Amino acid sequence: KCHYPDVFAAAILNSQPMGFYAPAQLVRDAKEHGVEARPVDINHSNWDCTLELDDGSPDDGSQERKYALRLGLRQIKGFSQIHGDDLVAARAETGRPFADPADLWRRARLPVGALETLSRADAYGSTGRTRRQALWAVRALGPEELPLFAGMDESSAEPETHLPVMGLGEEVAHDYSTLRLSLKRHPLALMRDRLTVERVTTAEQLSYTKDGAKVTVAGLALVRQRPGTASGVIFITLEDETGVAN
Repeated sequence: KCHYPDVFAAAILNSQPMGFYAPAQLVRDAKEHGVEARPVDINHSNWDCTLELDDGSPDDGSQERKYALRLGLRQIKGFSQIHGDDLVAARAETGRPFADPADLWRRARLPVGALETLSRADAYGSTGRTRRQALWAVRALGPEELPLFAGMDESSAEPETHLPVMGLGEEVAHDYSTLRLSLKRHPLALMRDRLTVERVTTAEQLSYTKDGAKVTVAGLALVRQRPGTASGVIFITLEDETGVAN
């Protein structure tokens, strides 16, 4: 028993591409219906997107439970299901979370390239590592673990390196390049001050704009249609941080 938007978002994200609807739009719609979306994570994600009991949701049957949407490993561009299944199996084998990229490397026997893909997707959040820190740790690994060092503990690892903090815009750009969406911020929100100066109308403001008024809108192009009966007219759906404009 759970909220309809929870099940809808998880089911659609796990299915084949749904025509016009990209994963980012499905997640945004779920969030607008009150569903929390959680990022891909090596210690929480399965291959498919799943539902997790929302924090604070009663477990005694006194009222309807609320669930959060956990993005699955399938959302990571270039990450294979074989590697995803190996990761989940290794995590379940011991029942304990992965401590860091090296721990994942030893237990799941994933190739370094797959670990880098997880780093670029910011999937090591539960280990306390940022995208850049995780990639740095992965780059320190070799193609395979040498027997001489198999029993070494973390105390013998190299000192922690202080890396520059990645800016929000850079984080969002990497999210879209690896996951096709971002839970951190919508790209247009990062440009809103500039767009406001240029008198660009948000999708939300269109509902309160006088009929017949000439406006300028901006957003990510979700849909482009050019029907044969439209005399060459192109219909475009644009999305900003407040909604969509047709």
